[in-house]
Amino acid sequence: MDGTPPNLWHDRPMLIQTKLAPPNRSIDVLWRDALVERITTSAKQLVVVSAPAGYGKTTLLSQCHAQWRREDVAVAWYSVDDSKFEADQFFAYLMAALSRAGLPLPYSREAIDAGLPGLAVEAAARAIVLALEASEEPVRLIIDDYHRIASPKTNLFLEYVIERMPSHAAIVIALRGIPEIALASLRLNGQLLQLEQRDIRFSDSEARAFISDQSGKVDWSELIDRTQGWPAALQLLRLWLAGRDHVDTLDHLTRRSTDLADYLAEQVFSRLSEDTQQFLLETSIAQRISKGLGDAITGRDDSAQMLDQLRRQNLLIAPLDEEGVWYRFHPLLREFLYDALAQGRQARLDDLHLRAANWLAAENLLPEALAHAALVSDHAAALGIIEAAGGWRMAIRGGLALLRHLDDLDHVTPGEFPRVTLGQAYYAAQHGRLIEARSLLNGLLEARPIESLEETDPALACEILCNHLVTLIYEDRCFPSDCLPILERQLANGSHDPTLRVLLHHLSCLASFDRGDDLWCRVHGEKACKLARLHQLPLLEVYAYQYLGLSQLRTGRRREAELYFRRSLEQATRHFGEGSPQVAVAIALLAYTLYLSGDLSTATDLLESALPVIEATEGWHEVFVAAYATQAWFSIRTGNLIQAEQIMQRGRETSDRRNLPRLRYQLDLLQTRMLLSVGDVDRAMQMLDELGPPCALFRKRDRRLSCDYGIAMMAGLLQRGVSDGAAMASLEAETADAGSVGLDIEMHILRAAASAVADRRMDAAHAFRLALETTESEGLIGVVSQFGALLPIVLAACEGALHIFEPAQRTVVARLMQNSPVVRRGMSAVPPPASDVVVTPREVDVLRALADGLSSKEMARTLGVAESTIKTHRINIYRKLDVATRSRAIAAARNLRLI
Repeated sequence: MDGTPPNLWHDRPMLIQTKLAPPNRSIDVLWRDALVERITTSAKQLVVVSAPAGYGKTTLLSQCHAQWRREDVAVAWYSVDDSKFEADQFFAYLMAALSRAGLPLPYSREAIDAGLPGLAVEAAARAIVLALEASEEPVRLIIDDYHRIASPKTNLFLEYVIERMPSHAAIVIALRGIPEIALASLRLNGQLLQLEQRDIRFSDSEARAFISDQSGKVDWSELIDRTQGWPAALQLLRLWLAGRDHVDTLDHLTRRSTDLADYLAEQVFSRLSEDTQQFLLETSIAQRISKGLGDAITGRDDSAQMLDQLRRQNLLIAPLDEEGVWYRFHPLLREFLYDALAQGRQARLDDLHLRAANWLAAENLLPEALAHAALVSDHAAALGIIEAAGGWRMAIRGGLALLRHLDDLDHVTPGEFPRVTLGQAYYAAQHGRLIEARSLLNGLLEARPIESLEETDPALACEILCNHLVTLIYEDRCFPSDCLPILERQLANGSHDPTLRVLLHHLSCLASFDRGDDLWCRVHGEKACKLARLHQLPLLEVYAYQYLGLSQLRTGRRREAELYFRRSLEQATRHFGEGSPQVAVAIALLAYTLYLSGDLSTATDLLESALPVIEATEGWHEVFVAAYATQAWFSIRTGNLIQAEQIMQRGRETSDRRNLPRLRYQLDLLQTRMLLSVGDVDRAMQMLDELGPPCALFRKRDRRLSCDYGIAMMAGLLQRGVSDGAAMASLEAETADAGSVGLDIEMHILRAAASAVADRRMDAAHAFRLALETTESEGLIGVVSQFGALLPIVLAACEGALHIFEPAQRTVVARLMQNSPVVRRGMSAVPPPASDVVVTPREVDVLRALADGLSSKEMARTLGVAESTIKTHRINIYRKLDVATRSRAIAAARNLRLI
């Protein structure tokens, strides 16, 4: 065809030459070293760069073009337009690009520049393949914006060329969607390099470098969160920031930056069909979207096809899982769409949010259902959704964090939405707001009396009873006797659903514990654990384990208690995550058993992160005593009396804040024991005189409390060298009735001390030997250590009678002699955390998600961001709070009242 007379090409449309070279850039660009190297060093025959508008595809390929030119690689460029004329000239443009790159083609330069009219597709394809084969050097053909011209005809053309071209040639395609070219065989044969949105987005470091001149004006983690590495957004944001001194937040950025809104409108939204636009607008109410949720929101039945189409078109939508079930829109696109939807259409928004909430609740996706319900302006409709989803029962299935949305609602009329009211009361009680919780429950009990509900709605009667009794535990009050027959009748009712059956056994376990019946506490507790596992109710299983452990601990069976607490910790960590209240309570109880066994260092390491959590959330009397006692005794054992007293003061503040007078009394009594252990007898006895024996109400709650008071008083007298035989006999009778191994050990030590004071050394040795034997059975050496300054009196009496001790017991005696308590007075306590930590609202969201036990992937899905963004937030949070682990971050955040 070289011989074709030139005049045959005259008066034909000419090709636009500027489309045969990379466009000139008037803005600063970031050189993408890693990506450029990945593409230019690839030996694949086809490179596909697929990403939404504004992801820098053209810029990236321009840099590759320049790199290839520097390496003397023959590189051809074609920028596609979307005009009808250009579609007809596609093959001519390709040959023109190859011609400019120096490839030999069977047409004259004039004919190519004229567009080669009438040229058959097959002839063009063969000509290009022959030209590529004839080249002795590597050849790269770049086709930019291929989506503008893609068609079955052009796809077949490229497939023909790719299949037949030589190995030293490669085609590089950039487009917004996924090319309809047969890629599977190329991928199978290792001839395809495909880069997608996640591959070419700016990394965090690239984003920082790109916007470095303006980065000081805005919170960095929020910028990463909002832009998600989208280069166009970063460029427009950089221009927007240039005219401002500082920006407090990037919320509603598409409203505040008209350039960004215009870009989204022009380059993304306006190019779509009206049907697709409507789908995007309506589904923008959701943080993430799936087929089912899309159908529920829009009322259509083709959401799966729409989502797949949007994905294939790369319209700023990304899958959140490998199965392609859930998707999320880019945060800025979603904000732009939601703002467009919300303009003067509140009724429509309410309807869409209600549809989403109903579907999510039915799918047991309760956090998202509650989030949508909270956005509905129709208060009654929103409450109806929450009520139908179970109200407070959602916490049984998914944890306490689900009720946070209920806590944000105004209090409802008592009895109108009872399960919502129960949820608010339950959440308030577990966060120490006991007066508020009791007020809500009393209003509900008045509006819906349990006795009448037993006939009409036994399930609701059971639920109200449960919350009433649980709140009594947090209030440290006895269970009313009139509640127990109701509980027995409900337990005998075989019509309750499985959740309520588990709940009733758990309540029976609590009631048995409350009245001191450890046998029935164990029976009902074991039954609750079994049913909870069967019906996948981890919250109830965790609590049942904790009360089973507390029951065993009360009688001194420390080893068995430790096993229950370890199971509780294992289940709580698995289902609710580090930093959750359930984990914190389990840690506090387990730490106490470790302290009793003498393993104080492990116990305090565990408690470091748990104590702030239980103070801010669901601690109750037994948990607080365990936590404060363990930390304070550790301080005593390490000689830091000041720190021990500060811990006791911290406990008193908790007791005052929650109105728990028994806790305050027990902590004061505990402090007298600590003073006695370090030899400060006068101060301890003065405190004991001021405290006095426990009142009748306290003794009713815990019959061992008067024993503890008597033991402290007797230890003080013995340290002064006074032995009161009558008081000792009375105390022995009282402790025997209590039936506690721990009290037995303490009484053995007191007998040993009394014998030593009376110079009956052999009697002292025998009594102390009994104490050690009892200690060995349950690993309660920590109980012995509590006597501190009284022990040298006993140990001195034992020196001449060591032959009556077993070898292992002699080792314990020797160790106790070596570890006489030494108090380092005047040492300062650990300084409190800094109070000037500043975190962003999004970081608070991440902290809450951390506290809820979510993984990074789950947080990304829930918050509608990339997993890499969550990791950036976590790095920033850890840096700001000066911590290294998740649990310590949560503890620090709660200390600072951030969550």
